[in-house]
Amino acid sequence: MRMRFWISTLLFCLVTSPLLAQDRATAWEGKGADGAMIHFDPQHRSRPAILLFWATWCPYCKALMPYVQKVYDAAGRDKLDVYAIDFKDDGDPAAELRERGQSFTLVRDGDAIAEQYGIKGTPGLLLVDVKGDIVYKRTGGDAPEKVEAALREKLGLSATATK
Repeated sequence: MRMRFWISTLLFCLVTSPLLAQDRATAWEGKGADGAMIHFDPQHRSRPAILLFWATWCPYCKALMPYVQKVYDAAGRDKLDVYAIDFKDDGDPAAELRERGQSFTLVRDGDAIAEQYGIKGTPGLLLVDVKGDIVYKRTGGDAPEKVEAALREKLGLSATATK
């Protein structure tokens, strides 16, 4: 009887866990580089999307973003969307992306979006599939090469040698 109670309690905790609820992406709106509104609706996607939470001052973002760009280039802009969601930042994210040669869709002032997804620090990265499921989350201090390999695997892209 006691074993049944613990199993039931564990199952209840797993089913009601906020982490499981976060396995689905949620809709958001943000301002683009030109100030126009960008609408993200995970329930009506025609291609996967990477949500990259970053800041201009973040050295880890600067190290990771070229690897994300390689994945974006390999997939093709008609097969993948990459949203660079700038948060916790006072810099000029549009100028920073231009300077770095990165062609992601910029979302300015993404603090509320980061909060919505429980992203506390930079860089945060989520891969959302066409059904709106979050199929990959960058965890802790995953090295850029490891993130690139995981994204390529999830997107069905061929592996490439990384430097």
